[in-house]
Amino acid sequence: MTQRELKREIENTRESLNTAIKDERGMLEILYISRQLDDLIEMYMEQGTDVKKFNS
Repeated sequence: MTQRELKREIENTRESLNTAIKDERGMLEILYISRQLDDLIEMYMEQGTDVKKFNS
């Protein structure tokens, strides 16, 4: 996934998490979405680090 695609997916997942919290969905669903968001952010950060290493 490109950084642009990851950014889009992070925003979509963040919106899903906010909606789940607002709608008072179950804690397991909120935790699942939160973990998805964490994984996406980690991937984004790792890609950014790889790009910096490549450009150095």
